Order: sequence, then structure tokens, then C-alpha cells
Amino acid sequence: MFPLFGAVVIFLMPKKRFELFQPLAIFLSIIPFSVCLYLFSNENSKGSYQQFDSINWISSYGIKISLGFSGMSHLLLSLTSILVLLSFLSVTENYSKSKGFIGSILVLHFAVNGVFLSGDLLSLFIFFEAILIPMYFLMGIWGGDNRRYATIKFIIYTVFGSIFIFIGTVYTGVISYSQTGTLALDYVTLSNLNFTSQQSKALFLLFTFGFLVKVPLFPLHTWLPDAHVEAPTAGSILLAGVLLKVGAFGILRVSIPFFTEGFLEYRDIIATLSVIGIIYGAVVAIAQIDIKKLIAYSSISHMGFVMLGISSGNLLSLEGAIIQMVNHGLTSGALFMLVGFVYERRHTRRISDFGGLKITMPKYAAIFLFTSFASIGLPGLNGFVGEFMILMGSFGTYKLLSAISAFGVVLAAIYMLWAYQRMFTGEINNEENENLHDLDTRELVSVIPLLVLMLFIGVYPAFIESYVLNDAQIITNVVELFSGGLN
Repeated sequence: MFPLFGAVVIFLMPKKRFELFQPLAIFLSIIPFSVCLYLFSNENSKGSYQQFDSINWISSYGIKISLGFSGMSHLLLSLTSILVLLSFLSVTENYSKSKGFIGSILVLHFAVNGVFLSGDLLSLFIFFEAILIPMYFLMGIWGGDNRRYATIKFIIYTVFGSIFIFIGTVYTGVISYSQTGTLALDYVTLSNLNFTSQQSKALFLLFTFGFLVKVPLFPLHTWLPDAHVEAPTAGSILLAGVLLKVGAFGILRVSIPFFTEGFLEYRDIIATLSVIGIIYGAVVAIAQIDIKKLIAYSSISHMGFVMLGISSGNLLSLEGAIIQMVNHGLTSGALFMLVGFVYERRHTRRISDFGGLKITMPKYAAIFLFTSFASIGLPGLNGFVGEFMILMGSFGTYKLLSAISAFGVVLAAIYMLWAYQRMFTGEINNEENENLHDLDTRELVSVIPLLVLMLFIGVYPAFIESYVLNDAQIITNVVELFSGGLN
């Protein structure tokens, strides 16, 4: 509730107190971040899903707003809290004086937290839709020159996907009423419902299609590059770092556990589209001349790995998929932050407008290279852990698809290192780059925590693995149970 409380306070503050907007937002972001840190000392935070609160909304029909928590939720909440906090630290003066901008990010933080803590389909849908509102303002007001087109496209895709989730929620409510006499949609009740094979397949398609728009899975991805290019830096950080994980989270929390027969029926299609997305995103990234668009297409490729791991449905691949969700949040968040830093200096994102930046900005060049290595999966850094587990796990289920997807790792090295070579190596070929100043203290403080986490996870992956094991194990058990029953 702290982010929502902070947003209300900032919206009510007079504009002349603009110097307080950013410090207050940072303070209110530290609170949920501190709570997440504290929970790392609690062994219960590693457990599988458990409902911890429930409020009667329409008691006569058994409709409740429920909240739940698991190790996967904890990791994604922690990822959200640190990216929001660092986004506020990295915000430049132009944005820090806008209470609308600061307040929108806080509302977005609240909505995303609601998704990860939701314990029923109704609250999941409400918070899922609530994300749309602050993103609309962040892109539509503070975005780039083509923000109107990108915002409308984002809205159309998101609302289109949400229609399917809404229909699925209503259909599930009808089934719940026929079996329990109530419209209860909490996850505990859903786990005790008996879905027919046709119902399971239909509901899986409805929910999963809606979630896949947010991932986004090829060919539902076309809104993402435009959204990234036009969104302000903080919007891109949170879009890639957090919002893309909401769709994958919904599939892991709802689609597979409750509609497993549907998952087993259609997972081959999802796996195939995931591999197409891996290769397509990487190939198109190589062709980009805009560094921000390059990172956007790389996100499509990386999230393809996540969906391949989820589709494979075994313990190793599922653990790898959840870990990769966190890893991609860290690396993509850092990359978009770094692009924002240089854009503030040069007001261009064209790769050809740079060259020789390591001469004038050695710290920036070193940090960009480190983050690029993490993104392409260099052993010893976080990106390697998730992709390795996904490839090893998926090979047992999809040998050919896994072999093809491995080329995505090679292509990632090509587009990231080639971009680095053009931007940072050689001599300065543009006089506007000669007097660029290196990263200042504020910028270093904003990005270094992400680098530390990339290294920590890469060196000691057992820590993060302990938080995803229970969630992955439960999903694996359900998949194996239904696989055995169908066989």
C-alpha cells in the first residue's frame, strides 16, 4: 500500500513543492524494498503458494479478494522494488519535478505488486488491468515524438489480451458456481474444482492468450519495440524489467496449475512459437540502428527462452524460466538505464552517431560491456544460469527446438558485441562526442546495485534457486500427474 499512499500524497501536493516529489518517492520506495530484504531472512518466504489474507467483497456469492505469497512472488516483488527505487534515483531533473510522472510510477508499482500478490482471479484481473493506466500516462505524456502511435498500439494489444482473460474469469466463475454454489475464484477454491477436458483446454487458451500478449510471445510482440522506443527511460526500465514478467507469472500461477490438460494439449505450439521468437528477435536485433530498439528486440528473444522453459514443463526448465525472468529484469533494466544516460547527453540513440565512447566515458563503457556480457549469458554472470537451466531442461522434452534455440545465444553475442564495437571502440568520429562527461555519482549509484546482483546470481545461483524450487516443483508434479493420467 505504500506506493499507492505515496502516489496519493504526491498528487495532492502543490506543484510549487516539486523539490519534494523525488525524495518522497525514493523514501516510499525504500519501505517495500526493505520489507523484501527482511523477508530474505525468513525461511517461509521460500515456500510454495500460501494464502495469507482474504476479504469478503460480495459475501452472498462467496466472492473474495485474496492475497497470497510464494518464493516466486518474493523474487518478483523484490525485482520490482529495486527497479522502481533505482528508477527514481536515475530520474533526471526534468522528470523529478513532475508529480504526474512520479505519481504514475508509484501507481504502477502498486498495480504490479497487486498482480504478484493476488490470490484469486478477480484481483489478478483488476491489478492486471490497473497496470494499463499509469503506463498510458507515462508513454502518452512523457514519451517520444511518436508516443501517440506507440501508446494507442500498446492499449489496443493490452485490452485485446485482457478481453480473453476476462472471458476466462467469467467462465471459471460459472463453473465454480455450478460446483460450489458460489462465485469463489480464489486459488484454493480453484484447486478443488473439477474441470472437464474441454473446459480445461478452453480456459487454458483464454487465459494463456491474454498473458502471452504481455510476455510478449511471437507473433504478439509488435507493440513492444514501439513502446520501448517511445517510453521515457524509467518507463522502459519497468516495462522490460517488470511488466513483461507479469504475463509469464500469470501462466505459471494460473494457466498451468489449474488448466493442466490444456497446457499439455497446446504446449508444443507455445514451445515452437517461443523458439521462433528467440531466433526472430535476435536476427532483427542485429539489423537495428537504434540501440533502444535493439534492446527491445533482444527482450523478445530472451523472453522466448523463458517461454521455452515454461513449455517444457519439467523441474529444471521451470526453475530456469523463473530465474531467467529475474535475470532479464536486471540486465534489461540496466541496459535501458544506460541508454537513458547517454541519451540525456547526446539526444540520439542511433548507433552510428557514436563511436569511441570509451575514450571520453571509460566508466560508462566498462559498465555497458559488463551488462552486455550478462545479457548474452557469459558464465559467471546471471544470464548464463537461467539460459543454461532452460536449455538443459528443455532438451529432454524438445530436442530439436532446444538445439535451434541454442543459436539464439550465439546471435545474442553478435548483436550485443557488434553494437558495443560500433559505439565504444575506435576513434571518436563525431565532434559532439568529444566533450561528453562520464557517469556521475547519481548515475553510478543507480546502476551499480544491478551489476552487483548480476555477479552475485552468476557466482552463487543456489541462493535464487532456493526461492523458485517449491513453485517449480508443484507445477512439475501437476504436469507429471496429468501426463501419467492421460497416458
